[in-house]
Amino acid sequence: MSKGDTQTGGSRGGMISAPRSDRRAKQFGLSISLLCMILFLVSCAGTDGARKKTERFWPLPPDPPVIAYLSSFSDPKDLGAKRGWFRRTVEFLFGEAEVPHMLRPHALATDGKGRVYVTDTGLQAVHIYDFPSKKYQQIFWVIRGRSRLMSPVGIAVDESGMIYVADSQLNRIFVYEPKKRTLVRTIGETGQFQRLTGIAYHSKLRRLYAVDTGTHQVTAFDPAGRSVGTFGRRGGRDGELNFPTHITIDSQGLLYITDSMNFRVQIFDPEGKFEGKLGRLGNTLGSFSKPKGVAVDADGHIFVVDGLYDTVQIFDRAGELLMNFGETGEKEGDFWLPAGIAIDSRNRIYVADTYNQRVEIFQFLGEPEGP
Repeated sequence: MSKGDTQTGGSRGGMISAPRSDRRAKQFGLSISLLCMILFLVSCAGTDGARKKTERFWPLPPDPPVIAYLSSFSDPKDLGAKRGWFRRTVEFLFGEAEVPHMLRPHALATDGKGRVYVTDTGLQAVHIYDFPSKKYQQIFWVIRGRSRLMSPVGIAVDESGMIYVADSQLNRIFVYEPKKRTLVRTIGETGQFQRLTGIAYHSKLRRLYAVDTGTHQVTAFDPAGRSVGTFGRRGGRDGELNFPTHITIDSQGLLYITDSMNFRVQIFDPEGKFEGKLGRLGNTLGSFSKPKGVAVDADGHIFVVDGLYDTVQIFDRAGELLMNFGETGEKEGDFWLPAGIAIDSRNRIYVADTYNQRVEIFQFLGEPEGP
């Protein structure tokens, strides 16, 4: 046998070597078979982690239900978006990429188009959940590559989709363009705020209202970010504030402000004129221990979160308690130090369940029927 024959037809161990092209073909075939088998296993296992719906209603029978628990979300997978077969296979082989799970959800806003905006003081970011299109976005840059949000505690969205984020450490309001999440301007000057907290957008007047807990005041800004008025001072009388925090605006344009250390919610007109109040210090229903988020539904019901007693109380416009829902715990429908609340056009209620690291969704079913 010639030297050339030995190099091409044999090996040192005396076994015949298959041509390199044949080996590659066999390896490719085995890889495809393995991928198909893995894909089958992944698809079979994919349904095991789906959340099972828990039915909870308030009040308890025999009273007719007024509030229904719907679901919760805490990371982008809860949008229900389907992943492609290749991505699922790669994740099965090499591990799933880290997803931005909520750490400390705080404030909430909705835009009437199925999107929910959540500030996260733990992650120092804003989560944007677009449920109709099953897409997720995140905002965390103040200056790209150089500075980021520190303590985002307030969130609002205007009619054009512009996103306003209040940061209590940076004491600024950052305005972002919705599609590319690009910072377009900043509201607030050096020394203007001591501790910026809640914000709310008045669509009829095109004003942004910002609560300054440190100065016990509320400032209104025009679309260009110029201050157009301020109201409030520290005190306990009607119209005075003592460490205010959260704010919302109803369909009539009235402002509802959580007057936290006066243990109440005060109501003002857009110019800051006192219109009413509800709540008081106490440990019984109808009173507050740690009032936080406030929201108003389409029928004028006022929802107030109590962070210490882990419940949401519902009042009418006159300040009379109607009912409450939620209790301390980790089950679906329970709370652990909840904070913000928002209500969309379909009367869906979103509550930032802060220390359970999730947002819970409830449905307001309507007024209970009479006896």
